[in-house]
Amino acid sequence: MDILGLTKGSVSPFGLLNDESRLVRFFLDEDFADGSLGIHPNDNTATVVIRHGAFLQFLESCGNSYEFIELY
Repeated sequence: MDILGLTKGSVSPFGLLNDESRLVRFFLDEDFADGSLGIHPNDNTATVVIRHGAFLQFLESCGNSYEFIELY
């Protein structure tokens, strides 16, 4: 809440928009590295579908560090 300004249940990658100090490091399962992602738009009552390339552009524009990792 203090950094992303989001409440429980509504946290999403789009919350990086609120991280003005770029404190959050974002991790995403590498299985999502292809195709599209369904993401809550900082509200858990809707879902936005975004292609992977556009999502990478979003991450770059936010300025936060991010990493794709292998989850078991």
